[in-house]
Amino acid sequence: MRKSTFNLAPVAYHLAGIRHRERLGHEEQRRLQAQRLRALVRHAYANVPYYRRAFAPAAVEGLRSAHDLAGFPVLDRMDLHHNGAGLLADGFTEANTRAATTSGSSGIPITIRNSERDLGYLRATYLQDMLSLGLRPSDRIAYFRVNPFLRHPLERLGVLRNFHIPTDRPLDEQVAAFLAARPTFLVGFPNVIASVVDELKRRGIAHKGVRTVLFGGERLTPAARAHILDYFGAAHQEVYACVETFTIARACPKGSLHLRTSDLVVEVEHEDGTVSVEDGRGEIILTRLRGQAMPLIRYRLGDRVHITPSDCPCGVARTPIVREVLGRSQDRIAAADGRRYYGDFLTYVVQDFPEVTRMQLIQHRPGAVEVVIVPVAGARDDLTADITQALRRKAPGLDATVRTATQIAPEANGKIKIVKVHGDPVLSGDSSAT
Repeated sequence: MRKSTFNLAPVAYHLAGIRHRERLGHEEQRRLQAQRLRALVRHAYANVPYYRRAFAPAAVEGLRSAHDLAGFPVLDRMDLHHNGAGLLADGFTEANTRAATTSGSSGIPITIRNSERDLGYLRATYLQDMLSLGLRPSDRIAYFRVNPFLRHPLERLGVLRNFHIPTDRPLDEQVAAFLAARPTFLVGFPNVIASVVDELKRRGIAHKGVRTVLFGGERLTPAARAHILDYFGAAHQEVYACVETFTIARACPKGSLHLRTSDLVVEVEHEDGTVSVEDGRGEIILTRLRGQAMPLIRYRLGDRVHITPSDCPCGVARTPIVREVLGRSQDRIAAADGRRYYGDFLTYVVQDFPEVTRMQLIQHRPGAVEVVIVPVAGARDDLTADITQALRRKAPGLDATVRTATQIAPEANGKIKIVKVHGDPVLSGDSSAT
């Protein structure tokens, strides 16, 4: 039987190291990154069957920095989905590792295996995220998620108490769990938190104890953010993270999402196939520098991002900034002439309308899209007509229609897919083709 709590000692040890490295300048972090990267690649080549087959010995020997990674193959979701066992390092099995499974929003759920050392680092990274975003020892933290989690021993002393809001349960049960928890710090998908807020407002309940809301996992419109934060009278924070590689970027006090250079390598693959390190607009490729049981080297996450050098005046973080997470790489729609392009250039048109709280772009056939929006209460009658015109100006050859709804149903994992494509396995992300 597994323990119901986890050991805080390795978390504290790793936390001290993380905090020290994040105070360093960008160049010093890059130097440490290169050291760790060389050790990781050699570990993977020596101990992981998949990498022994995939890596050329000369490339492993010649690796000096992140810029040399372009000579190594990319690991995509299908590789991970089909070759999970081959990615485990020698000596690690399902019995002596713990599984972490992605939400499956891409259509291809992925399971990552972590050693206890990996988990100690993961927990320290997550704690640093929370502390950097204003977490206090006295906070009561509500996690909006499907599965419960392990407790930590300090909860018995009333420190950093955690509460599970089960998002796979009916809304009434979620609200009951929320009210019983009396949380001060919220973590979860924006649409799930918004649904609880809507129900609390419908019941005439004012809950003003929440100080901070940490959003993640979905793109949020300004109106939706304001809807949640105004109700609680709270501040919002953001972290860009994933199950596979832990935290990618974290917001500084000025709100910029700074990369965690000392703990992972971020590459950007551009439309022309070229790759740059920590810069540009395109598909993100990640190398997790801390991965004993299942190293992930040049992993194609499936997100499109825009990264620039830092011009942030925060004085805290010095690493490049994720300006935007543009959407999923498989979120592509088809024009009538067969051309395919990313849907984010349309979703951002809709997001610019402040009356829109939630949205979803649906394609049933090439050349046409249906946009479903949830407007704010009292939205003007001509809102859908104005959005339709804006979409047609942006994409004249696309037959765009807009309709309103009172809600948008989330997927089984609790997320709302911003772009949904029906009837085409390539477009809907059910194939590895890109």
